[in-house]
Amino acid sequence: MYIENKLMELLPTDGSIGTLEDFLKTLEGKTIKEVLDSVSYMSLYNMNKHGIGGARGSDKDAMDFANALQNFVNRDVMKHKPREREYDTEEFKKEHDYEGYNKARGQKARVSIARNKVKRDALRDGEDKTDELNKLETEIDKLQDFIDNHQYLRGYRMIDAEYDQAVKDYHNAPIKADYLKDDGSEAYSRLVQAFRAIGGDDEGTIDI
Repeated sequence: MYIENKLMELLPTDGSIGTLEDFLKTLEGKTIKEVLDSVSYMSLYNMNKHGIGGARGSDKDAMDFANALQNFVNRDVMKHKPREREYDTEEFKKEHDYEGYNKARGQKARVSIARNKVKRDALRDGEDKTDELNKLETEIDKLQDFIDNHQYLRGYRMIDAEYDQAVKDYHNAPIKADYLKDDGSEAYSRLVQAFRAIGGDDEGTIDI
């Protein structure tokens, strides 16, 4: 019942869908996260109901609309979480000694392979190779400590945390009326098509 109630949060319940503009007004004050959560519940509902192959019939139309709505309200997420982050730029890598960081990672990988080989050989030959293993483990620990405290990784983590917080703030901010208007985007066009598929009123929607 809880899932079904969440399902209805993104669909009209009075038998009259009305216009897309009217529907979008009902989302004012909600957060993008609330919409995303409702879509997740709808997806779970349909998976439990229909199993393999996904939603069918009117449930598929409703799910298509929910997905289109999700894409529309979440359309600006890449402005807060860009495809290329600062730590991927050549300038940042050069300034923060990415070459030294990457070299240490490669060295650690090679030492780890050597340690695993010693372990396999010890099991195969029945020899005690504790001293050799301890030396390799110590070298791995030193390299890992160097990597964990390297300026590139510290900068990477700081930027990643800032981006993640920006996305979190974006998702949790109340949706304003202006953000729900036709912006001429492909996301809005798909939302119109999906709204019509569930019986929405063409009045007040753009022509595709």
